Amino acid sequence: MPRGNDMFELKLRKKLLSQQLSVVDDKFDRLSRILDKKITIKGGRSSQSKQTPLESAKRSFRNTSEPEPKKLMVPQTTIPGSKIDLVRKRNVIRRHNELERRKPKPKPKIERADPFKINTNVPESLLPRRYTRGELPCTVEHRSSGLALSWMCPLHNLDYEHYLPIFMDGVRCAEGSVHSFIARQGVYELIQDALGHSDRVLDVIDLCVLPLRYALSTKRSDVVLAVVNIIKQLCTVHPAVGPRLIPHYRQILGILNLFYCKGGKNLGDAMDYKQFNSDDLVVPIAEVLEMMERTGGPNAFVNIKF
Repeated sequence: MPRGNDMFELKLRKKLLSQQLSVVDDKFDRLSRILDKKITIKGGRSSQSKQTPLESAKRSFRNTSEPEPKKLMVPQTTIPGSKIDLVRKRNVIRRHNELERRKPKPKPKIERADPFKINTNVPESLLPRRYTRGELPCTVEHRSSGLALSWMCPLHNLDYEHYLPIFMDGVRCAEGSVHSFIARQGVYELIQDALGHSDRVLDVIDLCVLPLRYALSTKRSDVVLAVVNIIKQLCTVHPAVGPRLIPHYRQILGILNLFYCKGGKNLGDAMDYKQFNSDDLVVPIAEVLEMMERTGGPNAFVNIKF
């Protein structure tokens, strides 16, 4: 059996609960009356006819029980456009710039220098344009053995001072093109026909050095090999050609030294089955240097080493 104090507490709780229930009932009645008035004003009785007053009161009670939060107005401490506002904006910009300055900048990628990179800034050859205009005294023939040049007149009747530099200028044309074949085969046949006739070649050597220099500047292995073969052929035309080339050693031997120091193929015990193509530049360059030393006279060795 509960004691006297416990009975008193129970009665007090019951009284409080009854008061709370009466308050809730009053509030529920008041909200139901308000809802009925709204329905009658808006003319929405037809839409709300299916709902009981209890359900509509519950819905309205849920909506009114959670009021929307009010938006807080941020007080303005400064007047926009005033001096204080301008100073603050200036400080913000300065801080932003300082932070941007302190950020670690990405390191730029440094490209490694490649001395053997193909040079594309060499002037274009004029031989293709002259050939299309019909200014050259030769045409290309397609024979069973391959391509060949057909000359319109004997080679000893040609003006070497005019035509030999033109063919030399076309040596740097792209490999595999018709113009490259015309230039290299034309130079070979002109020099071959001048064997023993130094007067045809000696006066033209100074004019042929610049096209050869342009050809070597391309740094293409096929062009460098063609120039090496031309110099080797020039040295065999006449003994006077070697000393005539000595003043132009500085313009020719720089690129040759670059490819010579690169080194050749190290095959070991293997065999190179592409010897006919002679794509290894070290051996031809060594041969042409020896030939220049033999045909250049007593000062050739000193100028080659210098």
